Amino acid sequence: MVTLAILLAAAPIPADSVTRVPVTSRDLVEVAEISGVTLSPDGKRVAYRVSRASAEENETRLDWYVAELDRGVPAHIGSGGLARHDGAGVIIQQAPVWDRDSRGLRFTALADGQVAVWHWREGGRAQREIVDEADIMDFAVSPDGRFLRYTVGATRDEVAAAQRRAYEGGVLVDDTLDLGQALAGGMIVGGKRVMQRFTSQWFEKKPLLWDAPRRTKVVALGKATDAPGAAEAEAFFVPPRVKQGGRVTGDDGSVFELAAEDGTSLVTATRPDGVRLICEAEACRSPRLAALATRPGRDMLILFERAGTTREKVWLWEPEKGEPRLLAVTDGDVRSPARLPRCVAAEPALVCIHGAPTVPPKLVSYDYDSGAVRTLADPNAPLRRRIVASAEPMTWTNGHRGVLLRPATAQGSFPLVIHYSYCAGFLKGGVGDEIPILPLLKHGIAVLCMDRVRPPKDAPMDEVYRIALTAIEQVIEELGDTGVVDRRRVGIGGLSFGSQVAMWSIRHSDLFAAATIASAQLSPHYYWSNAVPDRGFAAMFRKWWNAGDPDSDPGRWQVLSPVFGVEAIDTPLLMQLPESEVRNVVELHTKLKRARKPVELFAFPDEVHIKYQPAHKLAVYERNLDWYRFWLKGEEDSDPAKAAQYARWRELRETHGAGPPNR
Repeated sequence: MVTLAILLAAAPIPADSVTRVPVTSRDLVEVAEISGVTLSPDGKRVAYRVSRASAEENETRLDWYVAELDRGVPAHIGSGGLARHDGAGVIIQQAPVWDRDSRGLRFTALADGQVAVWHWREGGRAQREIVDEADIMDFAVSPDGRFLRYTVGATRDEVAAAQRRAYEGGVLVDDTLDLGQALAGGMIVGGKRVMQRFTSQWFEKKPLLWDAPRRTKVVALGKATDAPGAAEAEAFFVPPRVKQGGRVTGDDGSVFELAAEDGTSLVTATRPDGVRLICEAEACRSPRLAALATRPGRDMLILFERAGTTREKVWLWEPEKGEPRLLAVTDGDVRSPARLPRCVAAEPALVCIHGAPTVPPKLVSYDYDSGAVRTLADPNAPLRRRIVASAEPMTWTNGHRGVLLRPATAQGSFPLVIHYSYCAGFLKGGVGDEIPILPLLKHGIAVLCMDRVRPPKDAPMDEVYRIALTAIEQVIEELGDTGVVDRRRVGIGGLSFGSQVAMWSIRHSDLFAAATIASAQLSPHYYWSNAVPDRGFAAMFRKWWNAGDPDSDPGRWQVLSPVFGVEAIDTPLLMQLPESEVRNVVELHTKLKRARKPVELFAFPDEVHIKYQPAHKLAVYERNLDWYRFWLKGEEDSDPAKAAQYARWRELRETHGAGPPNR
């Protein structure tokens, strides 16, 4: 039995909560996300980007804003065009480049079928400035502001011609081709289907001709007319100073470094005269330190310490004054090389994108001296005022952390849906945005988001799954014993690793009354369609799963793949997969159907690992909501358009004898 500890009390429930309009699946799809927070050279403004999805238009648009740090309402400076997604379906982030005088900035945007450089100047709107025959990949401005250098690859016409040749002449099946995607497309970018190719041993993908030779061009800005050639221009462009990382430099030239030492961290400051100071405080020795930053204009180091998968404690250390002090605890996207830091250090305050389990993203500042928190921008304010839920951060003695979300106004034992992966910021849908958390609460179903724990070194994935299931079983027992959860009505779901844990759980436990998964599972088709020689997939697979191919290592495949054990799966299972992964579960789906198990499979066209099309996200949310309501509570939506759906599900229930327990 584990001991459950509630770290923070649930937020008080507003008196007018009963009259508020409930949060819908569409609301979750269309949450405004914030990224690209960048400080102006004079330190008085920050620029940031807001992405807004539209389920009706089935696209996500970007907008750029500038906020004054000391006053005023954020100013909308122009459109950032349509969102661009990477091969996994994540919106590509970017930081704008400020003008030297802090009165303008530049960024790239996809509009009218081309990625160009746009320029905004104070008092006006952003305008398209530099267009090339190829999409602009990145750019830099010289320190004196006279020249701009940008990089391009294959031209748009060359890419279109390559796609036409592949369509008309057939596609060579080699180690770069993803046979899961449609040969004629794979993703939709700017309203057009684009072909993609693998770029690594795993599943990273980029458009056709992504590896074409790069070309660098330099153009003059403003009144400059003597633009140098690309080679000569190298002297004009210097890399920007690192603002956050393992090694940062203060305004006085002091170098601050973060290193590992015997399982702990070592934070040092090396002065311009060579004097080296070591921070001996507990916060500086924490093995969970993730990055450093400096406060402009002050001899102060900012330390970011992980306090979970995404939550971070922010410490301030002034080397001449001793112990660090805690400034704030922030939450949001998981820290990774693919994402820009969510905090930027200005002189008067630390500016961060902040979200919490029931708080949609907003931009806030933390005053260094007083710790006072001020909201700079709140694009989700109308939605935030409608959210009423109990969110309880939790920890267990087995090392797991999580957040339990419950309906705010109901009492008693609730049905429960578990999502095991990580819990980042605003919990609108878990990793990949698949589980409609707030609408589930509206219908009396609690949700538990659990952070995965670091497994033992070199543990194969099946051992990682066992660790996860053991923790999940313990938590269900604990929550059931305390009367919080009805352990007869527990569901589980997720994407990627979370979907693998969900599948492992329903194969090896009878605790679950419903399950949903959103991505591929291990199968012989999965292996053989990816293990083409020269790609390196087979070696990666052996490293992570400790298994060879299905023919040479059948014993391991019996353990790892659900297709070899469908008789053990009795939990009603809804699979909603992207087109690029659905073929990997065809065998599983067919075997489950032939065994008369309660299962349904939906495939979404032109989708990748993380579904990026808003219309598809809405459909997934709604169907998952209906699935859990049906199997955990015996409820059906009265919408006539869903009559056929419920006829199928009732037949599944009658055929298999599954269904919600008697209340």
